Parts: sequence; structure tokens; C-alpha cells
Amino acid sequence: MFILPAVIVVGWILSWWGARRVRWILLSAAGVVSVLCVVIGRQELGPPADPRTVNCSSTWACTDPGSLYLVAAGLLGFGCCLVLLILATAVSNAGRSPGATSKASTPWKSRRLYDLRVRR
Repeated sequence: MFILPAVIVVGWILSWWGARRVRWILLSAAGVVSVLCVVIGRQELGPPADPRTVNCSSTWACTDPGSLYLVAAGLLGFGCCLVLLILATAVSNAGRSPGATSKASTPWKSRRLYDLRVRR
């Protein structure tokens, strides 16, 4: 149940040594996998069994625990993705003054201005 969130956190930490785009792609892919885990787990639950016909003490006792673990892993993974999304946004915006743009985000502007200066 904790494998998916652990993989998400380790992958997110390792992605800080790569490009910013890699971090966002990995975080998006982890969110999609988490949602798929929830959807597949809910599909596997099937209709609830009647405790009187199967000799179970309750409806939860009649449910397959494997699919519940899949749903729980998906929900934990999605929650982990949301927390890491907020953290990544806060860290990437830290130190940046409001309204300022970095040169790395707009390289075409400086290149175009340089080309105009060279042609004159």
C-alpha cells in the first residue's frame, strides 16, 4: 500500500537533478497512475455481497482486501502528488520577485534582440 507513494517521493527527489520539465512529467505520470489504481481497484470491488448468504460478519468482511489495498495506494499516491505539486510550485517560485521573468524561460526574446542589434 505504501509502495506507490514511496516510489513517487523517491522519483520526485531524484528528478531535482534533472530538468524542471522532467519533474513535472514524472509528477503528472504519478498522478495518472494513482488515479488508475483507484479506478481499477473500485472496478475490482464489484457489487457488495450479502453477509447472510456468504457467512460473513459484515459487508466489509466479504470484500476482497487486495482491491481495497489498490484503492488505498491510489488515494495515498494521489494525495502525495498533490502535496509534492504544492511543494514544487512553492520551491520553484521562491526567490522570484513578482512580475519578473527569468532569462531561461524566455530565451527567444534575448536572441531576437541580439539578432536585431547585429543586423543594424
